Amino acid sequence: WEVCFEDLPAFLDWYFQARFQPDDGLGIFLDGQLVCDLHLSPRMIKIRQQNYPSAYLIALATAPPYRQQGLAKTLLTYALRHLAAKGIYFTFLLPFNTKFYTRLGWGEWADHRLYYLPPAPNRTVETSLNPMGDSPWRFRQVEAKEKLKLLAEIYERSFACIDGGLRRSAQDWTCLLLDHTLYGGKTWLATDRTGTPQGYALVLPPTNGRPILRELITLDPSLKAPFLNYLATGLTGASWPAAYTVPATPVIPATQTASADAGVKQANIICPVPANGMEQLTPYIPPGTEPVFLGRITSVPRMLEACVYPPLTAEWIMEVTDPLLPENNGQYRINVAGGKMRVTKTAGEKPAVRCPVATLTRLVTGNAHPAELAARGDLTLDHPECLAVLTALFPPASNFINEYF
Repeated sequence: WEVCFEDLPAFLDWYFQARFQPDDGLGIFLDGQLVCDLHLSPRMIKIRQQNYPSAYLIALATAPPYRQQGLAKTLLTYALRHLAAKGIYFTFLLPFNTKFYTRLGWGEWADHRLYYLPPAPNRTVETSLNPMGDSPWRFRQVEAKEKLKLLAEIYERSFACIDGGLRRSAQDWTCLLLDHTLYGGKTWLATDRTGTPQGYALVLPPTNGRPILRELITLDPSLKAPFLNYLATGLTGASWPAAYTVPATPVIPATQTASADAGVKQANIICPVPANGMEQLTPYIPPGTEPVFLGRITSVPRMLEACVYPPLTAEWIMEVTDPLLPENNGQYRINVAGGKMRVTKTAGEKPAVRCPVATLTRLVTGNAHPAELAARGDLTLDHPECLAVLTALFPPASNFINEYF
């Protein structure tokens, strides 16, 4: 890790003591020397409101003298088969380069963004540091580790409205907040007048003079604007420890961040132009990262059969191509009935649907509308009526992940 990446020693100590487990590591050895490795971090994810075991692929690295020899591709192929054999049919990663992975069969899955806090507005009752009067909201800075359970409860309530993403365990929360604190992050809690928690914000030290919004979640959609205004006002010119800065170039992709706003009855990633007349939120994408998580199907028939579907009846032949796993290539007879799908390998038939495995990932997760994929040429439909069936089975879904390690 130290050869390939640059990280704080405290982070490395924490990661290898608290997060990494020996069974999570895969490597290629040459004469007893580790020359390429990958971490498969077990996680629980949600796709279309259903929970699945998964693995977060972290820190794919090749020792400098052994690069450009195809070792990373070899290890990724082995890792996918390793996961499929363990009953894990979907895996994900945060890419350093999207094209590197999409050409190997990964498809876009979940948004992963962070933002500069907006410039400070004119101070009003709602944005004052201690809002009183007619404002229904109260804000205060808290120690994240002391409020872990409370933050987790708010996240879980809001996450119920999101179709897909990560189901945070207690360990996930501990690691996220340790990472946040290590890099100088601060945490704010929002409550109503009675003191009932309604949201929280995780904010990182400034880069280019403006603090970075790592995560903002509100249970009441009307809280988002005053919360952002409060943070923008209160942090303008605030003092941050000099030792803490957001790295200009994160050492591995998993350091990129996201922000989300979720209501009890609706959940939306913070949009580029927030409501209530607020100034535009400016995305911040650190060099060497991408604002999207990629997903990968390890076993086409097993993943399709694991999903839950609307109660319709349909049958067709689908042809899939996979650049890494020949066992996924070929034709499949698809039978849908009673909310379940039965998938059997076949051959020599005329397929009604044809797509690469990366496109199938986007269909399964709802990352893109089937009509959009067909228009782009990523999805080939030999029968027009197939589009209506695919749209009913795989409608667009909201997906976001805000994790690092």
